[in-house]
Amino acid sequence: MTRIVTLLGYVVLAAWAGWLQLTARRRGSGTFADAVRALVRHPLVRALVLAAWLWWGWHLFVRVDWRS
Repeated sequence: MTRIVTLLGYVVLAAWAGWLQLTARRRGSGTFADAVRALVRHPLVRALVLAAWLWWGWHLFVRVDWRS
């Protein structure tokens, strides 16, 4: 149950990011990618994003038992 809730949370976050991208393009303002690009200019934020990516990859892809 916990794995399903976690994966559902990531799906919701991805859908929210896609919605932000579409609404930004419709309004003609900066896109979601522009906002992310501005955030990762700072070295501390870049390090935090890398740490989150490594944690997510480890927990989602390495520790998964694909046989079940």
